[in-house]
Amino acid sequence: MNLLIVDDEPAARVGLIRLCERAPDMHVVGEAGTGAKAIEAVESLRPDLTLLDADLPDMSGFDVLRALRRRHQRRTILVTANAQDAPGAFAAGAIDYLVKPVNEAAFSDSILRARARGMPRPAEARRLHPAMTAAPGDSDARRPLLLVGEREHRLYPLDPYQIDYVESAGNYVTYHLAGVEYIARESIKRLDAVLAPAGFVRIERSLLLNVRAIAYAQPIGHGSFAFTLVSGARLHSGHVYRDTILAALPLRRRVPPRPGPPAEMSVSATAIGYRVVIGGP
Repeated sequence: MNLLIVDDEPAARVGLIRLCERAPDMHVVGEAGTGAKAIEAVESLRPDLTLLDADLPDMSGFDVLRALRRRHQRRTILVTANAQDAPGAFAAGAIDYLVKPVNEAAFSDSILRARARGMPRPAEARRLHPAMTAAPGDSDARRPLLLVGEREHRLYPLDPYQIDYVESAGNYVTYHLAGVEYIARESIKRLDAVLAPAGFVRIERSLLLNVRAIAYAQPIGHGSFAFTLVSGARLHSGHVYRDTILAALPLRRRVPPRPGPPAEMSVSATAIGYRVVIGGP
């Protein structure tokens, strides 16, 4: 895995480089200290993964993300001093985020998540979905995973990363994307396997949720959660899917709950960062 380190502080770059050097299969191919240099380096070096500081002297890390092509956005981890930047990072296309100061455990977890959510290799991709194929003679150039949805008697190619959630109904599924619905003759069971590498988690028998679409979550008791999405949609998980959800989003309370009025608390999550309202019994 080739990495690009982007941070205007030399000491911060050195710290990240040292963390990378502890893994035998990670190699830092470049460094940049400004947003402009970062964009140039990404285009020329084409790293497998970019560690991008959110606060750069000429532009923000979010500006850099928006300037990158989509395939490079999805190979970027935002490094920020503020955990509340996480929803913005995912909205801008980042695959994950890290909070400064970055420790070894958090770094390792983020790299594992990036590997898990990266697009599969060509051989693996063909097993998952026929729409993902490798171009002849180029192992890195491959067609992206696309789903096809129907709306008003028209067929639309859909980017899974832009889908908020998938809902099944009999022999059909509905793709929900920014408030618009598309239908397809598909199986939720097959899509569960196909979309897992793209960051989808099954939260109910009939629901697959894109973790990037989550604004915040609320524990509602008995191992269930209520997820409010950036789009405003609200989904409830089934208690039997608790372990599946916690494997993707290990929601851990940082402080024990106190009696009294409901209090807003922060939680850490494997896939995203957000604030969770904890209250009730």
